[in-house]
Amino acid sequence: MSVQELEQWVDSAGAGEPESLEELYRGTLLGVAAGNALGIPAEGHSRRSVERSFHGGPTEVDPSEQAAPWDDDLAQTAVLAEALAEGELDFEDLARRFVTWGQTNGRGIGHLTSEVLDQLTGGESASSAARIVWERRPLSSAGNGAVMRCSPVALRWRVSGRNLVRDARTSALVTHYDPLCEWSTVVMSVTLALLLSGAPVELDRLAAHIDATGAPDEVATAIRAAGRGGLRGFELDDPMDMGYTIKGMQVGLWAATSADADFEAVLTEVVGEGGDTDTNGAIAGAVMGARLGAGAIPGRWLDNIARTDRLVELADALLEKARY
Repeated sequence: MSVQELEQWVDSAGAGEPESLEELYRGTLLGVAAGNALGIPAEGHSRRSVERSFHGGPTEVDPSEQAAPWDDDLAQTAVLAEALAEGELDFEDLARRFVTWGQTNGRGIGHLTSEVLDQLTGGESASSAARIVWERRPLSSAGNGAVMRCSPVALRWRVSGRNLVRDARTSALVTHYDPLCEWSTVVMSVTLALLLSGAPVELDRLAAHIDATGAPDEVATAIRAAGRGGLRGFELDDPMDMGYTIKGMQVGLWAATSADADFEAVLTEVVGEGGDTDTNGAIAGAVMGARLGAGAIPGRWLDNIARTDRLVELADALLEKARY
């Protein structure tokens, strides 16, 4: 089992620095915010319900978001970004940060993450809390709560494949012990790093490298499938698995390789498919922000989101860390 070729791919892509890197970094975190906020009102709806309720799909961010605490997709992304900007990623420290977020905000928290935080507040160690929850619910443990928040890992380690893979796995395992969560988070972190470096995301190559790591077969199979057909084929609104980490990963891969290079068009299409729309929007938003930069995000969306200045600060801090 080896991840060396995957790590080297990131290293090679990160050897140069695009002129617009600051815009891409900012776009990644602001894209999480925009996609998450756009998707919140439609969360849990079927595609047809979205069409009926929103007259074809949500196209605007609710102004009430300006006065609301950040939803879990964005809030947990910011927690991870702060941890990476302040120093080396530490398992126990990250767990404590998530517990603090859960106690002071917790908006939108998923069932799996909530159970893990309950274990942590009850005195369980960070090294075992997620495993305990996973062992209790093996048939419903591959939620998308880790893959949704991983973009800061790519921002911090764009030029270091080894550190990127290590921290992607750590960032997932603190709450999501299932190997599908762990490796879909690695896939999305690698994808974002490649985009930030201006490198193409080659799905067959990515699948082959993931195969070589010993990750579950489902991950590489899903990577290859992401390049066949369109977004509709993922059936994002299937009530049985709309919060599945593999589906979240596929949304990100689809956005990374889509011929459509319009932020608003891609995000409204993703949210219009229904399902776990806030998380799918957050993932697609990070990807499109990394592709196109902050200037591509509709300003009217960002105007309705609280504390976007803090996201810019975090993006700039991670870029500074990544350079040294």
